[in-house]
Amino acid sequence: MAFKAFLGYIILTVLAGLLYNPIKLRAEVLGFLRPSSVEDIHGEGLRIIPNTVQCEDLHHHLPSGLLFTACQGQAEARYSWFPPSGGANFKDHKAADKSHGSIYVIDPKTFTSTRLTLEGFSGPFVTHGIDIYHSPSASNDLYIFAVNHLPNPDYYDVPTPSSTTPKARSQIEIFQHTIGTSTAHYLRTVRDPLIRTPNDLYATSATTFYLTNDHHYRSGPLRSIEEIAGQPLGAWSDIIHISLSSLSATDPSASLTATTAYSPLHNPNGLGHGANASDILIVRAGAGVLVHASVAASDPHGIKLQLLESTQLGSTLDNPSYYADPYASAPGAPDDASGYVLAGLAQAHSLAGDETTPGALDPVMVWLVQPNRGRNGGNEKWYKRLVFQDDGRKIRTASAAVLTGIDPRENGGRKQAWLWVTGFLSEGMVATRIDI
Repeated sequence: MAFKAFLGYIILTVLAGLLYNPIKLRAEVLGFLRPSSVEDIHGEGLRIIPNTVQCEDLHHHLPSGLLFTACQGQAEARYSWFPPSGGANFKDHKAADKSHGSIYVIDPKTFTSTRLTLEGFSGPFVTHGIDIYHSPSASNDLYIFAVNHLPNPDYYDVPTPSSTTPKARSQIEIFQHTIGTSTAHYLRTVRDPLIRTPNDLYATSATTFYLTNDHHYRSGPLRSIEEIAGQPLGAWSDIIHISLSSLSATDPSASLTATTAYSPLHNPNGLGHGANASDILIVRAGAGVLVHASVAASDPHGIKLQLLESTQLGSTLDNPSYYADPYASAPGAPDDASGYVLAGLAQAHSLAGDETTPGALDPVMVWLVQPNRGRNGGNEKWYKRLVFQDDGRKIRTASAAVLTGIDPRENGGRKQAWLWVTGFLSEGMVATRIDI
């Protein structure tokens, strides 16, 4: 008996040692180990951009200098209908009828936003992730890809829906926009059974793009397990590649090929364009992990992805972006501040109870991840720095952030940039100057 007791003690000790660090890390990322009172780190001259209500994603178009986003425009409907939140926000599918979001353009020079008129587009627009593609053959034309989360008529428009029928029928909308105009022309809708829980998009041409399904399960206890378990136990979702043979098809399911580009993966959320054309950024949101990926060289079709490197951050994350320092003396020089910008939640564990609550405070964090180059005196590859934090009163639920550089010659020699932060439940995007 004594031997069995001793053996049991040894097994429990080993298991505790193996599980302690992973559990502690999950608790840190989800905010359980963070103080309930979050200290503001606001940089300099923080301002709120007017008319930027609930803009989930954000992209910097370098040739024009403009920022592109998709905003809901009004706050109320999202608290009743927003499928990415899981079962909490399936309360009222009729709220989608009141959801008429749009594409917005922000001018970083004037700190103003312009809502684009969507020509040829009708119906609700429940906004989420977007991407932009700049056609090399048309200097002023952009293709804009945007997620739209609509109620599923196969569930809500039948007397007795099946329990296996999803409540949401999410799809992708594609628009064409000419820089300098206030309109975007609707091209087509994309819908496919592989598009289940779309979150973000990564365009590779006017007719091809990747999308993340952020969860395998749309709601219920298995979705909660999926979120908490992490990789590999909760790796149940995937990344899909879409190829279109027509941009004018009127049938959303026609003239397209959908392929699984990577599976399985835990909570693939935001996608972003990295340091070069082959650097595909993937964020595993609930795990707080930035993943670098590329197209697999072994795939003759150039569709499948391979994961190359993962970087752990101290909070949940959402949509990633890359800042290419335009004022560096040379790439990789000591004054090169290029890096990855990542927004997330300081207390993600409270989000489930806040997603249907107007006025709730969901504190945010923004990280800048740069090549170390001796910045912290250590040998780590990446220098990870918290550059912005808010207690939820200026901005809640940060889901995207980008940097726009400030010329040191016009800034007293200081190495700074404007940091733009937005959130899917925020009342407005914020901008502030930070040291980089």
